[in-house]
Amino acid sequence: MLNKIFSLIIALVIAISVDIQNGFSQEELSGRAVAITGDTLRLISDDDKSKIFIRLWGVDAPELEQHCETKNGRSIDCGLLARDALDVIIRGKNLICVDFEKDTEDQLTALCYLGDQILNGSVVRSGWAMAYRKESMDFVRLEKQARLGEKGIWEYKFDKPWLWRKLRKKTN
Repeated sequence: MLNKIFSLIIALVIAISVDIQNGFSQEELSGRAVAITGDTLRLISDDDKSKIFIRLWGVDAPELEQHCETKNGRSIDCGLLARDALDVIIRGKNLICVDFEKDTEDQLTALCYLGDQILNGSVVRSGWAMAYRKESMDFVRLEKQARLGEKGIWEYKFDKPWLWRKLRKKTN
């Protein structure tokens, strides 16, 4: 009887240690990137020079075709401005992206770092992307700071990106 209990305890310890190791192992990609949109980039892997498209997890930026309106009613290309803002942040710098998963559109998403800084949060802090609450609440505080400071898109009148996409689907 004691032998069976001891065997069960050993099996349980081994199972827990395997789960812990699997829980902490993360796929990691590093390389330089180019902004495709305000929340999507093309990473060129340091390892094999492959090109991987990654959407920044937990954030949503205006679409490339999306316009905003200035206080005096002039239309501006806020989607292009959001892309350019991301490009300025990442241009020529090495990124490390981790925690990959697919979103509802089957697009690869990740948390990306520039040194010790989380890129996803930096884009929201700059005001050129919003916290995407469907995926995470991690960047809501940064979004509020950008909104109160009227940074990036918060300087303009605009539709939230997810609403803009929904309205666009209805009209097409």
